[in-house]
Amino acid sequence: MSQAGIEKSAALLLALGEDATAAVFRYLSPLEVSRLGSAMRELDVLPRERVRAILRDYAAEAAEQTGFAADTGRFLDETLRQAFRPERAQAMLERLGASGAQALEKLAWREPAEIAGLLEAQAPQLIAAVAAQLPRDVAAAVLELLPGKTRADTLLALAHSDAPSADMLGDLDDWLASLDAAASPQGEAAVAGLLGQMSEGSAAAALSQLDRNDAELAARLRVRNLAFEDLARLPEASRKTFLRNVAARTLLHALKGSDGQVLDALTAVMSPTAAQRMRVDLDTLGPVPVTTIQAAQDEAGASLRRLAAEGAIQFPEEEAA
Repeated sequence: MSQAGIEKSAALLLALGEDATAAVFRYLSPLEVSRLGSAMRELDVLPRERVRAILRDYAAEAAEQTGFAADTGRFLDETLRQAFRPERAQAMLERLGASGAQALEKLAWREPAEIAGLLEAQAPQLIAAVAAQLPRDVAAAVLELLPGKTRADTLLALAHSDAPSADMLGDLDDWLASLDAAASPQGEAAVAGLLGQMSEGSAAAALSQLDRNDAELAARLRVRNLAFEDLARLPEASRKTFLRNVAARTLLHALKGSDGQVLDALTAVMSPTAAQRMRVDLDTLGPVPVTTIQAAQDEAGASLRRLAAEGAIQFPEEEAA
């Protein structure tokens, strides 16, 4: 839901009163309650004109509201206590407005496969705490992508969970803070991230300009941005070097989630027998979890960047030179 939609919904709930709002909250996920609760706290006292503008699409009588002169903080506290058991309501109140709520909202916008990859190595109790805070559809998609045992342990933890303990909330906040720290790169990492978001032509032009001022920096940035898919554009000698330095199983899983260009580029530098065997192995591999594919591509990409940093492989521009 957009921020404008959240604000309108928060205004409507304030207009409906505590009992109706409590009934609505029972059907929402914790993250949805958190978003609406934060918006309700910020609305405070609305002038009559603002109330009319927000509520005219909901009901004719809402347009005649004279504004909210209520204590929205008290309203929200009482509503949550009516909607949930005291301990759960208190836990949610403590989280409203906290940095963790904003971090969870950002997390919910990521792709389920990315969230699953971030959570896979975490304890089931922490995964359960995150899943309980995400929208139901997102949580379900994330759980589906987790390894079978991790998924089962997480569901068990969810089934036996009640209000999260103070220690668990602390662990959750620490984990979310680590994501925020990782998402805020500085220096060369920040520049590499920006280049990675540019179109291929714009990034190449920017790196060419950097070559004139700081060739070593440009080379390091090229290495930082190398990914598994870049194998398709590397020279023949560099592709052969890569094949000698990557585990066969890792390569097979990485290729399972890539387009045909990477496969064609690699089989082009193999012997006919080896190329045929790889294609057969891919065909008979069967379904592979998304998290396994991503992990394999990350590992292969890391090998590619390491080889580039060591000078064992070259970029097309460097070989041409």
